[in-house]
Amino acid sequence: MVTFLRKIFKPKLSREAFIAYYYKLPDSVSISWQRDGGFIVGSVKAGNHKFMTQGKNADDFIEMVNDSIIAVHDIPEDYIDVLRKNKTYLPSDEEWLKLNNGKVMKSRFSFIKEKRVLQRI
Repeated sequence: MVTFLRKIFKPKLSREAFIAYYYKLPDSVSISWQRDGGFIVGSVKAGNHKFMTQGKNADDFIEMVNDSIIAVHDIPEDYIDVLRKNKTYLPSDEEWLKLNNGKVMKSRFSFIKEKRVLQRI
């Protein structure tokens, strides 16, 4: 019922609050990943947090990394969709190719928070 009401009466998001939540997220993230069966499994270090996540493919894995970072930094639900939609953390083109290449069994990379997210809000 709450989700239904939230969809009908969407709260107006504050740009200032969004910017504060954005800056609450770590500036850089380190990931070590490997293929395990049909999944990409990764160990993520984001600020003072360390955790594991997985995805079925490169897109799913990067989405899960972003979702996990947002979750461990306690971002309010109203702002989560905006951060998800804008993909706050994205790997380089080179790392993206490795994630999509089934012959690459493991790798590690770091990425920096996308500053362009702030321009889209």
